[in-house]
Amino acid sequence: MDRTPFCPAVYEHKAALIGVKPAAMCRDADLFEKAILREVEIYEPDLLVMGCDVYNVEAEAAGCEVQYPDSNDVPAVRGRVIRVGEDISRLSLPDPLRSGRMPLHLEVGRRIQERFGGEMIVRGALSAPFSIACELVGPEQILMAMLDQPGWVGELLAFCAEIAKSYGRAFVERGLGVILFDSHASPPMTYPELYRRIILSPTARVVGYFRKKLGLRPVPYIMGGDTAVLLKEILETGTDNVLCDYKADLSFFVERLKKESVLLRANLDPLFLMTRPEIEIRDKVGEVLASGRRHPRFLMGTGILPYDISPEKVIAVREALRTAGGN
Repeated sequence: MDRTPFCPAVYEHKAALIGVKPAAMCRDADLFEKAILREVEIYEPDLLVMGCDVYNVEAEAAGCEVQYPDSNDVPAVRGRVIRVGEDISRLSLPDPLRSGRMPLHLEVGRRIQERFGGEMIVRGALSAPFSIACELVGPEQILMAMLDQPGWVGELLAFCAEIAKSYGRAFVERGLGVILFDSHASPPMTYPELYRRIILSPTARVVGYFRKKLGLRPVPYIMGGDTAVLLKEILETGTDNVLCDYKADLSFFVERLKKESVLLRANLDPLFLMTRPEIEIRDKVGEVLASGRRHPRFLMGTGILPYDISPEKVIAVREALRTAGGN
């Protein structure tokens, strides 16, 4: 890359850019498209993601009840679709063309790909198998089941892997890439031995499906939090795009990954961006770049931007990257 790509995490914040609530935008394809167009106009990112309340979409399509608030908060799952130990065979795989909001996201993705696919990478947001399972059952319930009923969890993850593959394939058929999110698996929710024993295999099957079967590159596997302890397992999923979140040690990631053929993205803390003046933001960008650019395939991102963050704070990151120039 001749410069460091700019990858802000604009999800519910894109609704604020057009003056609507997240719950309204995420259920209206025209509003969703309008918000993304505004995101491109204001922030000029190098990558786009078709997502708002990322972890709810597959769960809702599989039968979970999602609550849509009148506030600026994002929608959230309120009713689970299955309990630990129940027969998984009674669940039906969602149809991306008909189930829940999957068709809406696919339509918005198609429109945006037609507009910008020649200029930037456009990707559909997917939940990884473990995060889908957490929404179907509940995070605390899955954690206990991993210890008490690991076989049942494995069966559920196999089902969730098929959801991710089917939904992702529909994005690919419309010309988009995909990005897998799995922050439910981030420590301290899991630890290396537990991740390796239960989560790694279904996740690797999904990543492998997109990379080997469908020929996608890159296939990001994005997990927030301090994931340094899981970095070995994350690489074993087969992903070629790894995240170092703002809670993790970027120097550790750079040293471990600089000889690996993977993209490394570092996120800036959205609370820092929200609360600090622009001069401090520019200094922080320079500090992160000084470390991150020791990796030859480095990207600069942000954590999920709050709904009401000032756009000037995000623009300050972009301008600092431009001032810094190429690698």
